[in-house]
Amino acid sequence: MKGHFELLANELIHEVFDYLSSFDLIKSFSKLNKRFSHLISQRIVKIDLSHLSKSQYENLTHIIPLNQIYFLKISNKWTINILSRILFNLMNNLQVLILYHINYNDIRNLFASKSVFLVFQQLNTLKIQSTNFNGLDGQRIFVLRKIFSQMPKLRVCQIPLMDINDFDDLTPTSTLQQLILDYCTMICLGK
Repeated sequence: MKGHFELLANELIHEVFDYLSSFDLIKSFSKLNKRFSHLISQRIVKIDLSHLSKSQYENLTHIIPLNQIYFLKISNKWTINILSRILFNLMNNLQVLILYHINYNDIRNLFASKSVFLVFQQLNTLKIQSTNFNGLDGQRIFVLRKIFSQMPKLRVCQIPLMDINDFDDLTPTSTLQQLILDYCTMICLGK
């Protein structure tokens, strides 16, 4: 005998789904039955991995519909290491990527991977939110060059630090509408 929740109309179930995180939604309903799997497959997924434990994250990577992810927020070095093993080329709808508490060296490693960077080229929003402003200059310059020269659809970009010398080699893409700097010197702003 079915539970009362399963008897609800699809529209009402979608309303309930709106109150759940992607992790809870996928974990709880993806394998319940064909109907719920189909309802979940119709949704474009917003994934925030910044608050998951390592074991939750590893479990989730096996059931995430990668081609439906349009928003991805990740943090911590272990998340990057696991994320680099995911088939990024299947994330063909990814539009927003937020990298939180990640240093430039880890970001450089992500950008150096061709399969990852092909997906990054389709992003319209990239936010690098870090409390570590002391990234290696060479790593920072590499990442900034990739962002500004090889991300043709980027409209919004947030980066933690820009130095006066960073502007010498950088030309933002023509699609860039908003540049958010978490830290910048007055000299840098005058350039």
